[in-house]
Amino acid sequence: MPLPSPRRRAVVSLARPLLALCSASLLFAATSPDPRPWTRWWWPGSAVDRAGITQQLEAFAQAGLGGVEITPIYGAQHAEDRYLPYLSPAWMEALAHTTREAARLGMQVDMATGTGWPFGAPWVDPAGGSQKLVQVDGHLTGAPTQMQVKRAAPGGEGLVLDPYAASALQRYLTPFDEAFRHIDPSGIRAQFHDSFEYYGAEWTPGLAAAFRAAHGYELDDHAAELLTENPPAAGSPAADALGRLKADYRTTLGELHLDYLQAWADWSHDHGWLVRNQSHGAPANLLDLYGAVDIPETETFGSTLFPIPGLRRSPDEIRSGQDLPEPLMMKMASSAAHVMGRPLTSSETCTWLREHWKTTLAMAKPEIDRLFVNGINHVLYHGTVYSPPDAAWPGWLFYASTQFNPNNPWWQDFAALNAYVTRVQTVLQSGQPDNEVLLYWPYADVVDDPSGLIKQLGVHHVDWLTHSPFGAAARELAQAGFACDYVSDAQLEASRPTANGDLQTPGQTYRLLVVPAARRMPLATLRYIISMVRQGTHVVMLALPDDVPGLGHLPARRAEFAGLLDELRSLATDTSLHLTLGSPDERRNPLIAVAAHRGLRRETMAAVGLEYIRRRTDDGFAYFITNLTGESFNAWLPLGAPATTVRRTDPLDGMAGAAPTRIDAAGKTSVRLQLASGQSVLLHATSPDPTTPALAAWPILEPAGPAQPIPGSWSIRFRRGGPVLPPSVGSTALGSWTELPDPENQRFAGTARYTIEFDAPVAPPGTTDWLLNLGDVRESARVQLNGQLIGTAWSLPFQLRLDSALRAGRNVLEIDVTNLAANRIRDLDRRGIDWRIMHEINFVNIRYRPFDASDWPLTPSGLLGPVTLTPLRPE
Repeated sequence: MPLPSPRRRAVVSLARPLLALCSASLLFAATSPDPRPWTRWWWPGSAVDRAGITQQLEAFAQAGLGGVEITPIYGAQHAEDRYLPYLSPAWMEALAHTTREAARLGMQVDMATGTGWPFGAPWVDPAGGSQKLVQVDGHLTGAPTQMQVKRAAPGGEGLVLDPYAASALQRYLTPFDEAFRHIDPSGIRAQFHDSFEYYGAEWTPGLAAAFRAAHGYELDDHAAELLTENPPAAGSPAADALGRLKADYRTTLGELHLDYLQAWADWSHDHGWLVRNQSHGAPANLLDLYGAVDIPETETFGSTLFPIPGLRRSPDEIRSGQDLPEPLMMKMASSAAHVMGRPLTSSETCTWLREHWKTTLAMAKPEIDRLFVNGINHVLYHGTVYSPPDAAWPGWLFYASTQFNPNNPWWQDFAALNAYVTRVQTVLQSGQPDNEVLLYWPYADVVDDPSGLIKQLGVHHVDWLTHSPFGAAARELAQAGFACDYVSDAQLEASRPTANGDLQTPGQTYRLLVVPAARRMPLATLRYIISMVRQGTHVVMLALPDDVPGLGHLPARRAEFAGLLDELRSLATDTSLHLTLGSPDERRNPLIAVAAHRGLRRETMAAVGLEYIRRRTDDGFAYFITNLTGESFNAWLPLGAPATTVRRTDPLDGMAGAAPTRIDAAGKTSVRLQLASGQSVLLHATSPDPTTPALAAWPILEPAGPAQPIPGSWSIRFRRGGPVLPPSVGSTALGSWTELPDPENQRFAGTARYTIEFDAPVAPPGTTDWLLNLGDVRESARVQLNGQLIGTAWSLPFQLRLDSALRAGRNVLEIDVTNLAANRIRDLDRRGIDWRIMHEINFVNIRYRPFDASDWPLTPSGLLGPVTLTPLRPE
């Protein structure tokens, strides 16, 4: 392949994203973050009315949700006369009613800038639609992909938009401008764009000119190589040249999509709205895309294999062969938010966590905890469907779980999960991130690949991230207890060295820059690293890069590249500077040694499997810590942050107290911590003024004796649910209520109250409290003792401390246990009831095949126990 003419370096300008940052700060001041979780609210057919909107919003508010994102989709069968065409006056009035009611209830509203996904509509013509790359008469050009909007609502059907053409986007947005002239737009917090699913979009009419301007040669001259179906042998010079050509092509597409995204953000800001974007899936530099919007959003898809005892993950209830949610990928969104100074990072949460009607609140918690420790602080559930009050159970539904809706039996206990999320997000939305290491992402390595054409960097199949030197460095830092954020080339160039060797990005200050081994590195990045080193920035380069990226003018660029490498080697010998170079010949990686020498705050809890996130506060540091291992933790835990006092808060119930602390001779603070598998905690490490009132001590308790079963007979009364309430029964043994004699128990979904009267056991010497262990709960339990609400046990382990509620003599324990909807759905399918009434995809199972629960085994339901009391005493 001949070398093209001299190349002009492609520049991703951060000028507009930085301007967006300023405007976003003003917008956030006017619409302060709400720590409550939100939900995606699908409007099937947009067949909504005032009464139904109000009823559902009131249910959401009562359950503890802070906001909704409206996404209109295809409708329900036999409800066509209720449909509201998208952006019609009636649709806009429904939106206005929603924002007014949300404001009345203290909630907020986002909306997708379109229906279904991705952007597209009837008014998109082929010239403005997405295009694939073809060759005609030896020249590269575009041909319509003919892709239609997926899951479109009435009035939103049509061609998918060209995601690389800002001009096409402006034409697409014109009907929105007209529609919003008729209602007050201030009730909308943000516009939303889902993950990049413009399938087959490989071309845009402006690509050739943009490519020439960015890279200095004609893409058309290399049409045959770009479209070849017989790529050269791996490792050959021809394969190297092809990888470079495709890198230039992919980089240009990515920059054009960034322009597209920025045009959408500018339009939204002009209307007073924030923008929330899922950048993943795009064939572009994800860090730049995430960083260019106000609220970058990641997503979790599928279920993680956590070793928490009692956390069920049956093969027939999960998506087999699907990549698991990847923490390194989650940090893409939060890193961009931290680096660019965005206060919120959101997540589409619990998508396809389990099969429909098989997901429990306990299954959601560890997935959410994993998001929290990776920097997400704004959870949006996936999701909730608008269903009119007159719809028969289970109502209108979306084909992808999880069903976070009021028809789900555990909705009455959903508020307990939301209270938990709110307590954690109150902390994670306060203060500032405290990740001290900035880890450079070699995006040039990802796009330099001779295989394929475009590279969509999604949340599935993330080998490009995990199986790379970058991924190895990120994991090494995490395992060593050093918190990091990722940075792109453009974001790095927007950063400035400080006088004390730190690096100030647009959003945060970092104390160490780490550059993993890279095959390719842009000259501008290499120059900038040298400039930072000369100004005193602390830098670790785990290996020198091999070469420059791209195809244009290689001899001249390689000559400069070689000179820059020589300069780096020379700087590394200057003891007045702070550059450490790794080498493949070194037996020990210098990264951890340098981080420790730099005095970074190291969290040794990572070595025992505890996961955490740390944030700076006005008076110290805040931690969220979760135990997602299979073992309990019960020991002294050193903290990386200095403190004389540590406030411990249980995010399940909000109870707080002063945790036991000790400070060693080196001034290192340790806190005494007990965390069962699956539990989490909030810590506030501070050094308060001596006059500050002391907190009550958080007790460290141990068993004062063995667990004791509660003797007696249980009465079981079915209180709410359907299709009918089974008769009350009594039983001396606990087990699934599906095994009770009445056949109604086998199809019941809802809540039963388990009541038992018992005499308090004899307390061993030193007993100060009792631990109520409910054993196997299917699936959540609200507990009262002697008429006093003890709490809702919805997460593992199903345990509650009783404090003073247990009294001498006779006690009455009442446990309201709620099961899943699985058995009721099974019954509908076994009886042939037609409840799948949606258009288009209608309803599918977790493997995207037609849904049929008729052959499901009965799902155990109720209080399986054993229920025990364990005496506790101070350790």
